[in-house]
Amino acid sequence: MRAAELRFWLMVTLAFVLTQPGSIAFANWDAPYGFYKDLSVWLSSSAGGLLLVIAYGLYEWKREKLGCANIILATVIVVLATIIGYRAELALGGEMGYGSGNIVLFVIGGLIGFVLSIMLLPVSLPYALTGDLYYPYDRPLAVAWVVMIIIAAILLAAYIKARKEEKLMEPEGRGPSVSSSGQGGP
Repeated sequence: MRAAELRFWLMVTLAFVLTQPGSIAFANWDAPYGFYKDLSVWLSSSAGGLLLVIAYGLYEWKREKLGCANIILATVIVVLATIIGYRAELALGGEMGYGSGNIVLFVIGGLIGFVLSIMLLPVSLPYALTGDLYYPYDRPLAVAWVVMIIIAAILLAAYIKARKEEKLMEPEGRGPSVSSSGQGGP
């Protein structure tokens, strides 16, 4: 994989990793409603972040640094995260007025949730690392978060290695001091 592709997939993974602690803190702000609320808020916030990553991916695709298959696969991940998160929200059945009402509002809420989860990340991260953030029913989410961190670390290591290899393969002498006309200065 090229460095640009690895960077893109690292960003996709980080959309899940960075939003989880803040999303769980946000979901349990008023009262713990259970696993489905925590899951729906996390996936909604992640989907909101992934929309921004896909926008970046389209920019890189236009610059021909990223293949179309990467964008399509990331779009599938966004759709799956949205559907699973929305179904988890529907499973709550409108408990205590919770729920967006439709999938369009769920996605819009995901963009707002993404911002909120990133804002809450510094405060909630120490609690996530000690395990105090999670209720007992959130253990699957804690395990998923640890797995996503491991995947992100592997992608980061691969990205760093690919960047070093690409820098070694670049031709030397492309600096700004080399004149393209072959003439010297005045």
